[in-house]
Amino acid sequence: MQKLIVKNFWSHDSGESNLQISLLKDLESLFKARVVFEHINVDENTQEAEKYNIKILPTIILEYGGKERERFNGLTQQLFLKRAIKRVLSEIR
Repeated sequence: MQKLIVKNFWSHDSGESNLQISLLKDLESLFKARVVFEHINVDENTQEAEKYNIKILPTIILEYGGKERERFNGLTQQLFLKRAIKRVLSEIR
């Protein structure tokens, strides 16, 4: 069974990126059975950042079946992310 992928694009130089990672940790434990979380450092993975046209950090992309379902640019509240993950999971059942 495919899982929803949450791609978090970040950089050490971005304070908001570091804060976003800490906000995602709680969601990782909450959704670990159905969601894969990937933390992608744009400084080390420039090709991946270019592929997804990342311009703002942090950027979070919810992807399922190779298709982007949602995108959040900039620091995003945990509640908004939780709702979006639940919404996408309900759509792909």
